[in-house]
Amino acid sequence: MNKTLILGWGKSGDAACGLLRRHGEEVVCFDDNEGDLAGDGVENRRGMSLENVLEDVGLVVVNPAVPYSHPVIRGATAKGIEVIGEIELGFRYCNGNTVAVTGTNGKTTTVSLLGRIFAEAGIEAHELGNIGVPFSSMADSLCGAVAILEISSFQLETTKSFAPSFAVCLNVTPDHIERHGSFDEYAKTKAKIFVNQTAGDYAVLNYDDPITRAFALHIPSKPYYFSLERKVKGAYVENGVAYFSDGYSAEKVFSVADVPLKGKHNLSDVLAATAVARLYGIKAEKIAAAIKNFKAPEYRIGFVKNWKGINIFNDSKSTNIDSTLRACEAMDGDTALIVGGWDKKISYENFFSRLPENVRHIVCCGDNSDEIMRWSPDGAPYSLVKTATLERAVEVSLGYGDVENLLFSPSTSSFDRYTDYKQRGRHFDEIIKAFANG
Repeated sequence: MNKTLILGWGKSGDAACGLLRRHGEEVVCFDDNEGDLAGDGVENRRGMSLENVLEDVGLVVVNPAVPYSHPVIRGATAKGIEVIGEIELGFRYCNGNTVAVTGTNGKTTTVSLLGRIFAEAGIEAHELGNIGVPFSSMADSLCGAVAILEISSFQLETTKSFAPSFAVCLNVTPDHIERHGSFDEYAKTKAKIFVNQTAGDYAVLNYDDPITRAFALHIPSKPYYFSLERKVKGAYVENGVAYFSDGYSAEKVFSVADVPLKGKHNLSDVLAATAVARLYGIKAEKIAAAIKNFKAPEYRIGFVKNWKGINIFNDSKSTNIDSTLRACEAMDGDTALIVGGWDKKISYENFFSRLPENVRHIVCCGDNSDEIMRWSPDGAPYSLVKTATLERAVEVSLGYGDVENLLFSPSTSSFDRYTDYKQRGRHFDEIIKAFANG
């Protein structure tokens, strides 16, 4: 009997293992880290020769954190062994409906809001995927319920037949060049969310993003749009009111004043969720009620406290340049900005050329601090300093007497010093609490 090799463990590997075992499959794994895999009793073939690692293996399921350049993937491909990801595995066993959301920014907010809208409408739905709960953990037990999936480019890289009934791309801006090699490859990977759809499926695209909008030229499903800038077939804003148009007539869905999230980028995400919900058949009043009562996921321009007249915001979820620029634009008043973290090999030239005028001070903290600072132009209208620790960055930022806001929005991943953005966000909150306590 051929075995399935799980390459890289973690939550996705554990979920994939559970799904496979529920269906009578035998599982082994290869993980570069030592350990007993949470006592699961799965054989870890770490340390074996490549030939022995792939012995009796008929399928490889790869953790999204493992790059395609990994020797085991190269070896499996050379031997003709199929390599897929955990999302693809889940889809092959899925017995529910699927809504999938990708994009450089806004995925978690959109998925979370969709979950709230479906709940308001009395439809059983589960938020799965990159949001934190692996698809494979529930794919075979949905029984007609809806899987609302947050999908990253790392997860799309290993899809083969994945074809969600509703697929959304929120935006595509430079990110993860260290993984995909170029922006073009990154964009192509994002477009994979649509390639297996059929004429009976729906694609929801950001009309205001030229790259995302152009996806409509090459996809087989029905394209709908969302836009902050013009009337579209889909969801749009006009005179402070959001509408949904099916291409023939438009209906009011909600008032922009009722959206509790800061920033135009969040309003764009709300429009994306609105388009999906209306296409699914959810009534406008249910959507409006869910939006009005929605609370953003943590560490997304979250207000922490006011300290001596300075409003402090935690945007630790900001893991790319575009998201930080959007957060800066959402600030009311002059702002001190803390940036920096993992070095993703991305140029910051575009960051400084687009930086809003309200940013008066920039404090860099993290492994890519020098890379950020070298792109700052001469004669810039802001101060720019580097600190060794986040504690010192906060101390410096709160010392400026000419700002109304302190924004912690790193613009890159957290892996230089933290396990994820949540741990980074908690650390920032702890630092602020310590300052408040003197």
